[in-house]
Amino acid sequence: MQNRVNGTRSNAFRFAFALLAALLLAGCSGDAPDVDERLVSTFVEIRMVEQTYGPDSPAGRLARKGVLERHGYTRETFAAACDKVLEDDAQWIPFQKAVVERIDSLLGIPKPVVKDPKKKEAKK
Repeated sequence: MQNRVNGTRSNAFRFAFALLAALLLAGCSGDAPDVDERLVSTFVEIRMVEQTYGPDSPAGRLARKGVLERHGYTRETFAAACDKVLEDDAQWIPFQKAVVERIDSLLGIPKPVVKDPKKKEAKK
C-alpha cells in the first residue's frame, strides 16, 4: 500500500513539474494556435480520475471510459488526438498552458496578471 501511495505522489509530482515547465515555456512563445477545448477538458478529467483511482483500478477504468464517452472519444481516438498534440511543438505548449489554466480554475487559483512591458514604454 505504501508503494502505491508513493507511486501516486511521484506521478503527481512529475505531472505538476511537466505542467510548470510547459507554462514557463508558453510564456516565451508567440501567437499560439487554437487549442481543442474538448481535448483539454477530456485530458484534465482523465488525469483527475487517475489521481483519484490510480492507473490500474477497475473503478478507474470505468471512470475513464465514462469520461471518454461523455466527450465523444474512444480510447484509440483520444490517444491519437494526444499523440497529434505531442508531436507538434506549436500545439503542445498552448495545449499544456490550457491544461494548466483549466486545473487552476478548478482549484480556484486566479489567473496571474501579466503586464505588457510595451505599454509601460509607451507611457514614458
